[in-house]
Amino acid sequence: MPASVKDVAALAGVSSSTVSNYLNHPHVLGAASRERVRSAIEQLGYVPNESARQLRAGSSKALALILLDAWLPYFHDLSRGVEDVTREGGWSLFFSNSNRDSAQERRNIEMFEAHRVQGIVIYPLDDVVPQLERLADRGIRSVVVGPIQPSSKVASVLFDDVGGGRLAGEHLLSVGRRRLLFLGNPTVSQSNDRLQGLREAVAGTDASITVLDVEHLITEDGLRAAEQIVAMAPDDRPDAVFAANDMVATGVLTQLMRHGIRVPEDIALVGFDDVDQAHQSVVPLTSVRQPGYAIGRAAGAALLEQLADPSAPPPAPTPFSAELVVRESTVGR
Repeated sequence: MPASVKDVAALAGVSSSTVSNYLNHPHVLGAASRERVRSAIEQLGYVPNESARQLRAGSSKALALILLDAWLPYFHDLSRGVEDVTREGGWSLFFSNSNRDSAQERRNIEMFEAHRVQGIVIYPLDDVVPQLERLADRGIRSVVVGPIQPSSKVASVLFDDVGGGRLAGEHLLSVGRRRLLFLGNPTVSQSNDRLQGLREAVAGTDASITVLDVEHLITEDGLRAAEQIVAMAPDDRPDAVFAANDMVATGVLTQLMRHGIRVPEDIALVGFDDVDQAHQSVVPLTSVRQPGYAIGRAAGAALLEQLADPSAPPPAPTPFSAELVVRESTVGR
């Protein structure tokens, strides 16, 4: 017999109204109460009655897309790819933004489970595989965009972030740069992979890498980071900056130009993703191309493939290789 609200309340040691608030108005509960209810729901496998009814009826034609940070241009391209391929298949797609918050990411998954979606595409912050495997046991299939632990229940679409970082580093070395600065967010695995690739390129050479952490991987982070570069004595400044995405790189470029520091003559600059801003900036940016739209389509197709044959294992990971697009921010005119 399916678990009820009363069952969840009893296991969590709270009232039924508290469980109802968790499902409908979680912001009114304290963190401890939310965690007790969440844990009880997970243990019991509880699904709200209306959602369970629709799942049994097989009436849902809804899918979900959960993004790490929906405001970044790369994710605009990725979401368009997922949406186009799933719409072509006759499905509706709902979006949610985790905003680089692990708890919000978990709540987003729980929300879409409760609202009876049939599948999820997610670009995660944390290791969500255990949670997605539990959903797979209930018939909700998923695709992770990015590397995951091996799983017989969860599909993935892979981009070679390490290879992209390696390409950036090799290019900067080839144009004579030796004092490299990396700007990234250590809480984002893809950013760490790009730094790893940079380190692999530099290993065994006379070049050095300094790492400066940024908070949100947005343009303002690049502006603030470049303020620190501007404040250095000219001989102490890096001669190259590799930013974990194009938004940060654009901020760096703007700030350097405001202070008369030339790109690339004084400091070469490489971004990542190759979004439209990269080639549209006043000094076109050299960038590692990550084809967001194609990756989104591949993720959506992998999800539809699973839904077409629920008894089949997830398709093999779809890999995408990195490509360096060289422009004037590293080689001049």
